[in-house]
Amino acid sequence: MTPGRGTRGIVRPAAIPDVYRLDRLPPTGRLADLVAVFWRVSWELPPGTVHDSLILSYPAVNVSFEPDGVWLTGPVAGTYRRPLHGAATVSAVRFRPAAFRSLVDRPVSELRDRVLPAAELLPVPDTLPGELSGTADLGAARDLMEGWLLALPRSPGPLHEELDAAVALIEADRSITRVDHLAECTGRSVRALQRAFADAVGLPVKQVIRAARLREVAERALGGDVDWAAVATELGYSDQAHLVRDFTAAVGTPPARYARETVSRSSKTGPAGAP
Repeated sequence: MTPGRGTRGIVRPAAIPDVYRLDRLPPTGRLADLVAVFWRVSWELPPGTVHDSLILSYPAVNVSFEPDGVWLTGPVAGTYRRPLHGAATVSAVRFRPAAFRSLVDRPVSELRDRVLPAAELLPVPDTLPGELSGTADLGAARDLMEGWLLALPRSPGPLHEELDAAVALIEADRSITRVDHLAECTGRSVRALQRAFADAVGLPVKQVIRAARLREVAERALGGDVDWAAVATELGYSDQAHLVRDFTAAVGTPPARYARETVSRSSKTGPAGAP
């Protein structure tokens, strides 16, 4: 998998084994207001081999159809770590940040950092997991998942679309480094914005901003030589030391070392098929 925008959020993308495949597809227009992306991963590792997958997570709920069940993963406050072994194929949907709230009768903050059977919150047809496991590609899997999602009752809130746009703005605009910045951009008070994020996004605004900055730091590292002091200023850190501490706490490696390791791995492994 070639490091780059297609692997944004994946820690050490050059270390991903060649036998790992990731595919993504956008939703059709029928579900563009509910779904961010449909995705599918498959891997086949040799016996005894474990690949430690680490993700700088996006603020969203995912539902994944896996060999051992259908799982709902709530919004993750920091990094999501999962050891991969053996062989498997997983088809999944990542919802838009605030849109999942339209499917459930509880604040999404109650799902924060939790993994639970999807059937506890959503009706999942008994036949759907088997049908998905028999599909040849993500396109066919998307059709099945969209058919399921279209049949679910929804109660969109008046702010869900606005909150989705606010999260997209955080991701795109590096000048938004504090909650009051976002409040000014959206015309909402800080307090109202924080309440709305807790209810529909499931994470504090500050945490969503922090995660977007960390994904940007990891992305910059893929380019090799980086002026980290300049990046720290651009992303709103008080100094380079704060950026280093924040990134190290999330990834386990200071950004400069992460950059060197990433470039070294890329030169040794070469591309392995981008999604």
